[in-house]
Amino acid sequence: MKPKNLLMETMQSGRTALGVWANDPETVELCAHLGLDWIMIDMMFTGMDFRDVQNMIRACEGSGITPVVRMHTNPWHGYDARIGVDLSRLQGIGAEYVLISHSGLREIAEALEIAKDWHRRALWVHPFSGSEWAARTDEMAASTYIIPHMESQGAIDDFDDILDLPDLKMFFFAMTDLSKVLGGNAKKPNFDAPELWRMVDKAVRKARERGIMLGANTSYAYTLDEMRQRVKRLHDAGFNFIMIQGAQFLLQVAMMEFLPRVRADLGLD
Repeated sequence: MKPKNLLMETMQSGRTALGVWANDPETVELCAHLGLDWIMIDMMFTGMDFRDVQNMIRACEGSGITPVVRMHTNPWHGYDARIGVDLSRLQGIGAEYVLISHSGLREIAEALEIAKDWHRRALWVHPFSGSEWAARTDEMAASTYIIPHMESQGAIDDFDDILDLPDLKMFFFAMTDLSKVLGGNAKKPNFDAPELWRMVDKAVRKARERGIMLGANTSYAYTLDEMRQRVKRLHDAGFNFIMIQGAQFLLQVAMMEFLPRVRADLGLD
């Protein structure tokens, strides 16, 4: 039986799917309990390896929340042929939603072609009976989502061409580093940067024409009220799935307000 897919069910119902970054099974279970739709499993800036990711995918499926894997890349370094190799392995261990922070069109075009491959957990559950190869292979390709994650200059330069790729179904704005690159490689992100939101408006128009689902993260705000406002702004702009940063970061923001008040209550300041 195929696991529940809250991310797609939510978007297909016309609602916005909400998720956070998390890299441990306990947080996955908590996020599912809280009613979030999806989890981003991060290989890019953590120690997560393929075995860890495989177990996290299982934890998400068992908890009823959709796993989205951000694969290990460095989009600011230039074209990387290794993306295609690692993508094949991620698909093989069960990843259906893969965020790819990329340096340009070539990596995404190759990834979309690789996504049509049939190797999905195939070494422990053979997915076909004798007559099913053609239909099941098409079904696997249809249920796989390569999600370009835009945050490098090359990704910006190829933005229109990537959105024109015929097999593209989802696209993601990395609002932190994207705003920095658009701001001339500024040291600090600017969620409110006009050039960032002009690009957002352009993408929303094109995505609606093409039927592409758009996602984004909130970047970093340092109060929960501002994080809420950013989620609302992204929703109103036309994003279908939103990452409200990491579970740990949200705890950090909450504690920044909570602990000083506790200390004041106890006369510890």
